[in-house]
Amino acid sequence: MAAFKRVTPPAAEPVALEEVRAFLRIGHDGDDALIARLARAAREAVEERTGRALMAQAWRMAADWSEARRLNGWRAFALPRPPFLALTEVRIVRDDDTSTALALDALRVRSDSGDVLLPAQHAAYTGARSWRPVEIVWQAGHADAAAVPEALKIAVLMLTAEVWERRDSVAAPAAARPEAVAALLAPYRAVRL
Repeated sequence: MAAFKRVTPPAAEPVALEEVRAFLRIGHDGDDALIARLARAAREAVEERTGRALMAQAWRMAADWSEARRLNGWRAFALPRPPFLALTEVRIVRDDDTSTALALDALRVRSDSGDVLLPAQHAAYTGARSWRPVEIVWQAGHADAAAVPEALKIAVLMLTAEVWERRDSVAAPAAARPEAVAALLAPYRAVRL
């Protein structure tokens, strides 16, 4: 099974700190550091529950050849964390842990499905290691906060508020899963068949 890791976190959040503060009805900036941490955690929870990236972030996948679908002379690797923004790098790793970068213009990307297509045959594949020889780095998420669906932003706000209200409670993490948030997230869950 492929391994996925976020390489670079988002540089911005989908909901501005001022908007979170207003949603929480807080009129001062004394708790801004805590509020920012809670909002970031809420965004991460929304991303995990939906399988999506809300804001632009870089991801790396290491995959086996067997995980690619054969597609008319191509090997199609499905990338998680839609929406797809840009392909950054594709490398083939050898047994000696050296690697060769494939020219991005020799590859195809199906941005609608988040698939990266590598040619079925390529000189760089010679000597590739047998375990996770394909490494793909890409940008996922929305380019700016205005493109993030409102329902997902509201879910971030609601989760932040839920944890804020229960921040002194021992059971805060379990309490931060209201049904309303689940209903907002349901249409955005990334599902692969």
